[in-house]
Amino acid sequence: MEKKLFADLEISKEVKKAVKEIGFEEATAIQTATIPLIMAGKDVIGHSQTGTGKTAAFGIPAIELLEVRNKKNIQSLIVCPTRELAVQASEEIRKFAKYKEGAKIVPVYGGQPIERQIKALKYGANIVVGTPGRIMDLMRRKVLKLGEVKLVVLDEADEMLNMGFKEDVETILLEVPLERQTILFSATMSKEIMRITKEFLKDPELVKIDHQQLTVPTIDQYYFEVPKGRKIDALCNALDVYNPSKSIVFCNTKKQVEELQGELQGRGYMAAGLHGDMRQVSRDQTLRSFKSGKNDILIATDVAARGIDVDDVEIVFNFDLPKDEEYYVHRIGRTGRAGKSGRAYTFVVGRNQLRDIKDLSKYIGRKILLQSIPSNADIHEIKQVELMENIKEVLDSGNNLNKYMNIVEELTGDDFTSMDVALALISLELKDIEKLNKLSDDLHISYEREGGGERDRKSSGRKADSRGKEKMVRFKIDIGRNHGASINVILSGVARATGLPGSLVGKIEVKDSLSYFDIPEDVAPVVLKSMKNYKVKNKVTNTTVYESGKGKVKDKDKERSRKSKVDSKKR
Repeated sequence: MEKKLFADLEISKEVKKAVKEIGFEEATAIQTATIPLIMAGKDVIGHSQTGTGKTAAFGIPAIELLEVRNKKNIQSLIVCPTRELAVQASEEIRKFAKYKEGAKIVPVYGGQPIERQIKALKYGANIVVGTPGRIMDLMRRKVLKLGEVKLVVLDEADEMLNMGFKEDVETILLEVPLERQTILFSATMSKEIMRITKEFLKDPELVKIDHQQLTVPTIDQYYFEVPKGRKIDALCNALDVYNPSKSIVFCNTKKQVEELQGELQGRGYMAAGLHGDMRQVSRDQTLRSFKSGKNDILIATDVAARGIDVDDVEIVFNFDLPKDEEYYVHRIGRTGRAGKSGRAYTFVVGRNQLRDIKDLSKYIGRKILLQSIPSNADIHEIKQVELMENIKEVLDSGNNLNKYMNIVEELTGDDFTSMDVALALISLELKDIEKLNKLSDDLHISYEREGGGERDRKSSGRKADSRGKEKMVRFKIDIGRNHGASINVILSGVARATGLPGSLVGKIEVKDSLSYFDIPEDVAPVVLKSMKNYKVKNKVTNTTVYESGKGKVKDKDKERSRKSKVDSKKR
């Protein structure tokens, strides 16, 4: 549907002033559709995901429908599944109500002393935003009086049901007057959601946002194909190579969150976990640490992540493939916010999940591109660059380095050159990389980083434009599927034997008894020499040139041997 400017919506000048001050100009699709319906007194079902602007969609009408003379009577009740979402919603509504005289918004939720909230309610509130458990508690204490409520909003209704708040929600809806307006927002429309809408909503208007509007164009979406049991290793390599300032790792269960948190912390990463069973104090502390940058990796379940409002998340990792397709959209929406670019990587294990990722691509109307897992060679290269920059910084700093001259002089006096000393120091600095990184090169798969994203092995992780300019040599190796070979095995074999980065390997084809792989012509002699009688999958293999862009690539050892035989015959 066509979106409108806030200036063109039929809302008060006070709210328009607040909206303009915040910096909003154009209403989102859900806001454009629902604000007029709610203002007209209709019950509404909003089928909409996180990040589409739902808070303004129900918050602005809640402000506009206030009868200011009833300052102490609760007129709108907004129910949210989590404390974070309740806090976020109340803060946003308060901003919209900045110039609305008499508007008093009070959030109520667990994890905060209830006495403070009781005091705020007694002082007066006409819009209450809260979680089901705390709302029920305040109702039992006869503090939260809902007899004057005209508008009820169920935000993230599907999540409230998933979290076990079904009975609480029904009790709350039975407590408010029958002559009320009810708004329900849900990312999914399950049978249970439909039952609630039939029982508690009157002739509701359904507002549904097309799926194509759910993905953010600034988010680059990829997936890794990971062997079973190697996801933690793959995640560590990705974190080391991409080095995001902030990242969120999504898991499907609290158990997986706790296990992954322990594993990452054990490897030296500043990671923190977040799940629904955590005490509120711990949740608050975790979020503060993440926002401040003290912990740069947040591991979370879908429910726990609701309401997290952080604009500078660079990467989202789907460590577990989400069980619900729509959760994928929620997850990746945590990056690429506020007009910034972002990336999302999903870990895929096995053929079934490969089918799932293709279905997910169809669902969102956009390809999720296959990406090669960053290799140990990539990590080593990055560390080398970092070390070079650090050395240059020291050299350019003008600091007095002469105090270390005696060490150099003593070493060079022992028949070592200054070059030997420099190399030894660099070796010491970089020696722990392989030790700390537990991912062996047998995990890497050679795929195209840009372009079609399917299993097109014309490129092996290099950008397509640079790969196309190089002449490639095709090699044949006498190992195939019958010997247990795979693309991973061939790629790792080449990388280990030659010491070349896996990103240099081009197209790989695995047949029953033979395999083929492409290498740039300028490094082909290295491959030919290094892979003589090289053992792959416990099989001594023979690697030969199959075809070359400029004819045959010469094996220098063979050439020397041939010349030697010719010379001896001449003699």
